[in-house]
Amino acid sequence: MNANGTKWNRERACAAGLVAVGVLAVTACGAQDDQAAAHTTTRSAQSTDAAKDGAAPSSHPRTSGSAAPATTSEASDASDAGMGSDCTTDALKTALKPTGQEMNSKYFDLTLTNTSDGTCALKGYPGLSLTDAHGKRVGKPATRSNNGTMRDVVLKPGQTAHAVVQTPRKEVTDGTCWPDPARIKVYPPNNTAALTATAPGELEVCGDSFTVGPFTARAL
Repeated sequence: MNANGTKWNRERACAAGLVAVGVLAVTACGAQDDQAAAHTTTRSAQSTDAAKDGAAPSSHPRTSGSAAPATTSEASDASDAGMGSDCTTDALKTALKPTGQEMNSKYFDLTLTNTSDGTCALKGYPGLSLTDAHGKRVGKPATRSNNGTMRDVVLKPGQTAHAVVQTPRKEVTDGTCWPDPARIKVYPPNNTAALTATAPGELEVCGDSFTVGPFTARAL
């Protein structure tokens, strides 16, 4: 074969190689385009499904373990739980009545009654003191005792909380007693305004011992 024939054959081989490379490149590009199109289609479908569900598409799908919001019933139960003291003085009335005596002590039932139209709660001790008919304090304010367990007392309209008031009988003291009180003065827990009521005739504080327990749901 002469030189011209050899050159022609080489050019044909080179052209064939270029055609093959071009086909492979087109094929590769086509595959990449198909992958991109498939990815775009999937994203579009996800966005469409999310739009149908009323949510914006997210790259982090929600899990099914998220907590549900509280129902109205649950919220109502929680609000009636009586966490601490929220009864206000203007929604209460007070009274003090004798409940009996033992060998060494006299006992009285101090009450706070809910006079409002709503539910409230009491927790803790009242502030309690005695006064004469002119409002002057008699003796000292009551000190706290362990007659009862301190806990939340939920009061619906008309319901009453109770606290034990205790003082020793005159016979077991040195005989020194305070002047007879005319009225009681009561500060409900977590309040700075006081209630007043008539002091029972049986109330006589001797030996400087005058105690009050925490409010409970029932008289002790």
